[in-house]
Amino acid sequence: MLFSVLALIASAVLLGCLAGPVLDRLRRPAVDPGAAIACWAAALAGTFIANTAVVVVALISPPGPGHGLLEWLRDCLPHHGSLAVIMAAAATLVLMTACCSRLASGLPRLGRAVRHRRRHRELLRLVAREHGRHADVLVLDHPVPVAYSLPARRRAIVVSTGAQETLTEAELGAVLAHERAHLRQRHHALLLMLDVVHALLPWLPTVRRAKSRLPLLLEMAADDAAASAYGRRTLVDALCRLSAVPGVAGALGAAGDSGSAALVERVLRLEAAAPVRARRSVRLATCAFAAAAVATPLLVGAVAIARLSTTC
Repeated sequence: MLFSVLALIASAVLLGCLAGPVLDRLRRPAVDPGAAIACWAAALAGTFIANTAVVVVALISPPGPGHGLLEWLRDCLPHHGSLAVIMAAAATLVLMTACCSRLASGLPRLGRAVRHRRRHRELLRLVAREHGRHADVLVLDHPVPVAYSLPARRRAIVVSTGAQETLTEAELGAVLAHERAHLRQRHHALLLMLDVVHALLPWLPTVRRAKSRLPLLLEMAADDAAASAYGRRTLVDALCRLSAVPGVAGALGAAGDSGSAALVERVLRLEAAAPVRARRSVRLATCAFAAAAVATPLLVGAVAIARLSTTC
């Protein structure tokens, strides 16, 4: 039992505190962004699982109130000393207060972002029109060149008339390929997962680093998909033409935020070298890390919780 708890705490520390600085090196241009994204996603999922399991174990460990609730049906709580019950209750109260504070401050903010995205989609249905040649594109009558995508079942890509007039046919094709890569690779779902974990565990180094690194890696992955179809020079020209306006909140725009360091880094990466394809050894290492990062805290946490829920 003690080994399971220690292994669970070690998993939470390794994933939440040490994995981020190590994965931060995977942002280099020589690294395939797809492999880096998989590692970051696994680290975030493992961090969330490990910390959730730690909280559950702390609540149900004897003589904590959670354990008392489980053992109350077996008349187990009277076996614990009164001082131990008071100390466990006080420690659990602090833990629950901290968790509730994070939930109270983080989840409403996340809920507002989701509602804002939903209202944005509803507004687009009223003011935008369907594109004649592209079944997944909505056209917005606006002179400012804008192109972005939102998670939706149909017509998920939005392009302004200004973008259609500013971009050449090839550049528009590169932008659409970029946005389709976001949708095909489920980048919006990854960002939603990132927002949830950051709302609950913003103090962990891995989560803080992922908040700033993962969006850039997602854009790089979409850049590679578009560049492979239309060429790097065409995509760079399109990004530069679309960089005059800030990004749309809750959406993934091809150019991101105007004048941002991330856009400059993306352009320099596209101009420097061809997109990197992950070697077989890198893919195997990525799969091994992702499996270990998710499976280890899940299995160890399940074992610890199962033992605590059945023993007094």
